[in-house]
Amino acid sequence: MLKNTICALRLAFPLLLVHMAALPFVLGGLAVAGGSGKLIWDKFKKVPPNTPYDIVVRLNSLLALKTSGWDILLSENARSASLQDSTADNARGLVVGVLGSYNRGKSFLLNLLCLSKLPSGNLISTEGISITIPKKTGENVIFIDTAGTDTAIPKDKLADKKATEALLREVALHLSSFIIIVVNRLRATDQTYIQQVLQHAKKSQQEKEIIIVHNLMDVETVEDANKVIQKEVEQLFDSIKDKMKLQMGNQQSSVEFFRSENNGIKLRHFVLTKVGSPSAQIWNQQSIDGIMNILQGATNTRRNLNVIGEMINFINTKLPQIFITEKGEGEGSQQKFEVQLNAKKTNIVLSQRQELEDLSLNPVELTLSPNLAYDEAGYFIGIGSIDHGQWQPFYDLYETDDDIYVIIDLAGFKKENVKIKVMEKAIVLEGSRDDLKTKLQQSVVHHQKIPFGKFKLDIPLPAEIETVGTKLERDDGLYKIKCPKKKVIVVYLE
Repeated sequence: MLKNTICALRLAFPLLLVHMAALPFVLGGLAVAGGSGKLIWDKFKKVPPNTPYDIVVRLNSLLALKTSGWDILLSENARSASLQDSTADNARGLVVGVLGSYNRGKSFLLNLLCLSKLPSGNLISTEGISITIPKKTGENVIFIDTAGTDTAIPKDKLADKKATEALLREVALHLSSFIIIVVNRLRATDQTYIQQVLQHAKKSQQEKEIIIVHNLMDVETVEDANKVIQKEVEQLFDSIKDKMKLQMGNQQSSVEFFRSENNGIKLRHFVLTKVGSPSAQIWNQQSIDGIMNILQGATNTRRNLNVIGEMINFINTKLPQIFITEKGEGEGSQQKFEVQLNAKKTNIVLSQRQELEDLSLNPVELTLSPNLAYDEAGYFIGIGSIDHGQWQPFYDLYETDDDIYVIIDLAGFKKENVKIKVMEKAIVLEGSRDDLKTKLQQSVVHHQKIPFGKFKLDIPLPAEIETVGTKLERDDGLYKIKCPKKKVIVVYLE
């Protein structure tokens, strides 16, 4: 049995300072600073008082890009963020995506993890991309929650809703290094949902850590909890019980959890039961302690916290495949389908509307592609994947304080067969590889797995780069691209 020792120093005041210090990095370049060192957030709308998220991007409709786009709202905590709280050490952190089907208890879990009062009733739903940062529990850990409800909508808005929710799922999966999947009593739909999330996580080319939280909200007795755990956690997932040790000051405690593996992906399982019940006294607090200490200890998966900027970059790689124009899909429409922050307001809008002050004017004609397809978990099929009729080479993406490195596996390619387009926020590669069997005479194919034909690879970058200083090396089939990061300039107003 594996036993992990993870230190948990719950010092509320220092962690609260870290919480405040991380916010400017999460907010990225959305505002400038005043002479007092205070960031100017007054132009942003406020998050409603009953909504405790720090940042809300109202990505509730793709077709809203015709006019006003997506508002960005800030909480009082975010609006009070100042430069003096920020240090270089806080520029990196762990991004955790909280996923789950409707009414499985994501808000309930976030309430426990963040010690905040998140809405948990069926009548309250999360908007777009909602970000919260623990105020007392979690050094440089941020949580991403996404909208997605079963509320009825007019028939003519169904296609927009489905495409929007699929994009939200893709964004959350892309931004997150850790994924927490929340389920209740396991149903076939939950098992399918988990399989699809794991499949997409594996395809993402970015290693993801997966935690499954079994939120047994209707289980009260210890005996019933043990029966459900044995059947739904141990048997169905073929998991084994494990323990981790926690060190809190001079006191030690242990946390019970479960380990399993699914198609090469290692999973950790934690249990919650009905609040106030005898079984909750055993499981709930130790599960929350265990999850938070895993997250705090995951220093090797921390990344740049400018998640708003990276979200925009990632969405820009998807929009050309989601929309069509009068010219049709794909080629010729990519420049049109790009979003940016509006220069006059706090909305994310199409780039051609960036300077527009009255966003109700001159609406853009937008039409969703009729070829959009979805899997059983609501993810896109064929958007930026090998299912899209083009294969994609594997790549690694690394970041240091000064540079971004992209390494692409392009064995067997000649220089003239690959085109590389470097932009401030993304790198796009296009090329073609011949079918290798055509070089052989009268060959019989017994096994053929090396992909051939045309490919296109869009790589969103975690930070803006200086395109002029970008360098390319070719070595044994690997293309190594070194991109110097653009320096952030803060303007002080007297």
